[in-house]
Amino acid sequence: MSATNESYAYFTITGSFDPDAIRKRVGVPPTESSSEGEVIRGTQKRRKFSRWSLYSRLERSAELEKHIADVLDQLDKNKNGFRELSLEYGGTMELVGYFRVYYPGIVFEREIVERLAEYSLSIDCDFYFPSSVEDGWSAAAVKPE
Repeated sequence: MSATNESYAYFTITGSFDPDAIRKRVGVPPTESSSEGEVIRGTQKRRKFSRWSLYSRLERSAELEKHIADVLDQLDKNKNGFRELSLEYGGTMELVGYFRVYYPGIVFEREIVERLAEYSLSIDCDFYFPSSVEDGWSAAAVKPE
């Protein structure tokens, strides 16, 4: 296990759609996609919905805020297309962090908040911390109190 923090961010939509049609619609290939009904690798289960995701291009050692900005820069290549897509399918900015060394705290500068709002994005935080069990992980969700 690495002794450094790692994080990344990605834009994602889920629903009943053809992922290739989404690529054609926005003119950007996804980093990952899957189709409703396809078999989930390593299982006999089928996917209940399609997913189309666009990940940050930065190294996972970069600050989480920089990952968010990189994803938004990619969405900016077709602002209207991604805005419509996000409104139609409930776009989400997924934030993932493996905080092995310290919890860095999360601050969203006004510019980032405004850019997220342009796309009507919800934010989903999945943060993981080493647990007391060797090689185990604890998850913490950031939820308003």
